[in-house]
Amino acid sequence: MTRSFILSAGIGDPALADPAMAAQFVTAAETAGVDLLLLGRHDSLLFDPQVIAAWAAPRVSRLGLVPLVSSRIAHPFHVARSLSAIDYLSGGLLGWCPVAQGGSAAQLADLVRATRALWDGWDDDCLIIDKESGRYLDTTKVRPSNYVGTHYAVRGPVNAMRPKQGHPVLVCDAASPFAVPGIDVVIAAEGQAFPAAARRLLRVDPDVDIAAMAVRFAAGEIDGLHVDLINPVVELARIGKALAPITQGRPSAGTLRERLGLPLTLRNIHEEIA
Repeated sequence: MTRSFILSAGIGDPALADPAMAAQFVTAAETAGVDLLLLGRHDSLLFDPQVIAAWAAPRVSRLGLVPLVSSRIAHPFHVARSLSAIDYLSGGLLGWCPVAQGGSAAQLADLVRATRALWDGWDDDCLIIDKESGRYLDTTKVRPSNYVGTHYAVRGPVNAMRPKQGHPVLVCDAASPFAVPGIDVVIAAEGQAFPAAARRLLRVDPDVDIAAMAVRFAAGEIDGLHVDLINPVVELARIGKALAPITQGRPSAGTLRERLGLPLTLRNIHEEIA
């Protein structure tokens, strides 16, 4: 798959809890050609990002929704169940960005591992849905995860289907890092270390020198940019226009994982790493 420039943006404005404002922000992000819209900030969650993502999911056509998930208040079972449903509602356009919010990086990593284990309790082809035989699924392809980690123990299986993408796209913010294999996208500011990931995005200000960023992208130094928005509608319009020359022609169909050049499910990735 051809390497494409990735544009990511983050909104932490509590106005997202107002459907009228949220609709404006989501529309502006789609119009600007944003690939990933992070809902919330790593140091402050003034709304429930998963609720906003569920509301926005049926309203997006290409925009990847990435709710932040705080290990301070989240439990793997509920995270797995919620994100699986949202991934289906969005047609496979979901990512997630786990953050510690004052907790430990070890707990955050354990949250990720436990949630993945629950998703992997369902095989992709477990559903039969045969009305004549009365068989809904192949029970041999659904199993307990029996995950026991440093902070969480989950038996499963989770009472929700495996997500449409296998696993939603995993995003790591270097401001709240965690160490697990198979991170899909990492966001880091200039001078911050990039944790190992398939795609690397540089955190920049909205008035960044676009020409300089295009050079760094062409050189393979970065895979795109991430901007934390203060005035979302105005800044998105400006950023979308400025980046149009290098964002045009990107894939617009398929799941978020496919469009970012990440076609493998994380189960496959884990098998390759093992």
